[in-house]
Amino acid sequence: MKKLLVILVMLVAMNASGQWVTQYPYTAGVGLRDIEFINNNTGWICGDGIILKTTNMGVNWVQQIHPAPDKNLFSIHPVDSNIVFCVGWFETVLKTTNGGTNWIAIKNGTVGQGHSYNGVFFVNANTGWYAGTGNYIHKTTNGGLTFDSVYVLGDFKDIHFKDSNTGLIVGGGGSVYKTINGGTIWNSIYLPPNNYGDFRKVSVINNQYCFVVEDGKRVYKSTNYGDTWDSLGYVTGADQPYSCKFSSLQTGWVVGTFGEIFKSTNGGATWSFQYVNTSNIGWLRSLWFQNDSIGWVVGGNTKLLFTASSGATFVNPISTETPSKYSLSQNYPNPFNPTTNIKFSIVNSGDVKLVVYDIQGREVQTLVNESLKPGTYEAAFDGSTLNSGVYFYKLVTGNFTETKKMLLIK
Repeated sequence: MKKLLVILVMLVAMNASGQWVTQYPYTAGVGLRDIEFINNNTGWICGDGIILKTTNMGVNWVQQIHPAPDKNLFSIHPVDSNIVFCVGWFETVLKTTNGGTNWIAIKNGTVGQGHSYNGVFFVNANTGWYAGTGNYIHKTTNGGLTFDSVYVLGDFKDIHFKDSNTGLIVGGGGSVYKTINGGTIWNSIYLPPNNYGDFRKVSVINNQYCFVVEDGKRVYKSTNYGDTWDSLGYVTGADQPYSCKFSSLQTGWVVGTFGEIFKSTNGGATWSFQYVNTSNIGWLRSLWFQNDSIGWVVGGNTKLLFTASSGATFVNPISTETPSKYSLSQNYPNPFNPTTNIKFSIVNSGDVKLVVYDIQGREVQTLVNESLKPGTYEAAFDGSTLNSGVYFYKLVTGNFTETKKMLLIK
């Protein structure tokens, strides 16, 4: 019961604090490229020389030691809480049988040489597949002791199997292949003709409904596990989408370059802009959602974002009366530990952004990023995951900009 209460308190605090919360320190040039959970609490992330694990829903992420710290690791797949596989560039295949306490290298090629692997998927502890460059899809039936290879022309990005026989693989140029015999034969699947770009991730619901997004911003859906596809919609306003993830048939997200996040609540037909981090602009690559509310996004510069509110902003309207002027009030209480409130007034309808920065000017959290009507509002900020010190919060709307200072003391 005590553990449940702690998790609930954490979710309420994060819910109150806004759209997307940063869960890991900024490291320039180090990308996080894939994220997967095995249950509500335990998950792994892989990236550029890095593997991270959480056992408490992302409250803490622990870096794990592994034998490929000089490799970009592109895909991670937990079979259960103990057995996890990870693949990356230059002939890299890693495995752990104790949850990541120890990792072994099944393959670990020389940097700059050999093929690179972008996708991995296991249906159980013994049977799995990985693929990438080099026109081969590799399969094992003994937990990675040996692999058989099948030649299939393509640059492959992601794999999904719904059982030991039936699977999908997606990749460059909008390619989709399907197998019904465990990967012995892969058949190319036709998609409606459009301006294809790469498919980097496939999102699968109930082993039946599949979604992909291509560089050209178009989203596709299959209702029969990849046999046929329809063009759903277009992610208007996106620069270059990298991945999509649907938590249910109606609710999904798209991420890509410039740290953009877009959300759909009508099955992918239309998309609305949700988030961009202006101080840490960079790509976002992979998403994982527990349900329609709780999820994570990872990307460049160790960007790791969490939401417990479906990415929505929680800002409370205090008054709908039109104020005489724009204003940003001093937070209260101040100093604070760990939560405080920020009140502001809006004269005209329009886009409003309220962002918290650390003393180095790095964005800590976006509290508000949406269109608001005239009135007075209040947003809550939770600093429970931050160190003591001086922080700044900045309000931008129309031609009005104001910044104030606040002090977190623990």
